[in-house]
Amino acid sequence: MNAELFMLIGGVFSFVLTLHWVRSRDLREKYAVGWLGLAVILLFCGLFPRLLMSMADASRLSYPAAVLFVALTFVYGFSFSVSVSMTRQHRTTNRLLQKVALLEERLARVEAVSYTHLTLPTKA
Repeated sequence: MNAELFMLIGGVFSFVLTLHWVRSRDLREKYAVGWLGLAVILLFCGLFPRLLMSMADASRLSYPAAVLFVALTFVYGFSFSVSVSMTRQHRTTNRLLQKVALLEERLARVEAVSYTHLTLPTKA
């Protein structure tokens, strides 16, 4: 199996798998755009290997090095965007946890005050 056929099969598989995960709600659309973009690039590299070869010649890279460079560039970019998104989610989760803790503490104080008013002994 040559590299072009491998990229073509990988692109089709990535495209179909991404669409399946979006339809089954296992992958958010926000991330699907990046994966679909990567699948399209794999498809183009598989369908038009001469384009990649001319880019490799223009940048004075060998063909395998150009394929590796393109693949690693997109994997890095997408991984970086996922890391940024995870950091934002972590910050949001921390803020929500802090708000819940404050609300629980406030509720405990309100319940303590109302409980003491209900249980005060009355003189008969």
